Amino acid sequence: MDYVDAQHVEGIYFKEKDLDSQPKDVEMVSVKENSESINARYDMDRNKENLALIINNESFDESTGMPERQGSDEDASKIKKSLKSLHFEVIDHNNLSVKEMTQIFTDISRMDLAKYNCFVCVILTHGEDDNQIYGTDGKVNLDTLVEMLLPNRCPGLIGKPKLFFIQACRVKKMDSGKDVVDAARETHEKVTSHKLPVWADFLLAYSTVSGFYSWRNSTTGTWFIQSLAHILERHGDRLELQHLMLSVNRKVAYEYESDTWEPEINEKKQVPSIVSMLTKQLYFYK
Repeated sequence: MDYVDAQHVEGIYFKEKDLDSQPKDVEMVSVKENSESINARYDMDRNKENLALIINNESFDESTGMPERQGSDEDASKIKKSLKSLHFEVIDHNNLSVKEMTQIFTDISRMDLAKYNCFVCVILTHGEDDNQIYGTDGKVNLDTLVEMLLPNRCPGLIGKPKLFFIQACRVKKMDSGKDVVDAARETHEKVTSHKLPVWADFLLAYSTVSGFYSWRNSTTGTWFIQSLAHILERHGDRLELQHLMLSVNRKVAYEYESDTWEPEINEKKQVPSIVSMLTKQLYFYK
């Protein structure tokens, strides 16, 4: 990126004496607060609840060409139980249209969220690449929903962790796998305010890598959500979130493999993909 391009990127600031001259070095605006003085953990007050939204889209309009997602109810039930055990107040909805999904996020962004430590959203649906997910009547870009919880639209979640768990295909590539051999809380006396990037404190956990298929059993549910629920139930109040998600990735990657009489989809693998903009450690409690 050259100097001219960089001038148009938000978050980069310049001190210029002569607009026509090309500076040798970029002078960044310093911030007084040292990151070491910031609490390293998110405030998870045991006297408060956490808020979770589960959207379970199982049946779809014929016009979408999407088949029924059999087994999705198993996912919804299992993850709801796990979240409730971690003091989440759970709002769950089934078979929402794009308009209804959008309205739910609008409603949440306008709620009084002061009594909640944390927000979790679990979306169970069909999907495509480029972050497209399905309502019952068509597609919506996941970013459209997530952006409704950015600070300018949802001030009640500023500085609080916002976690999204997306169970959806991201197109149809199959992962054949490869054989491998394994080698042998802080307290602060004063409260200070800080300016944060608008995308800080989000985590997006996808059931699979971009471009790849996400596996679901019509009876037992999906590999990703079943693994997530299992890890949360077993270790949710003991391990930090990043360690929890590492365990989920390992469980999906090592313990699951497709088993079918169709050769083109037999013995296939899957690994979740996690994008984290979290700025602190996150510990749940029971």
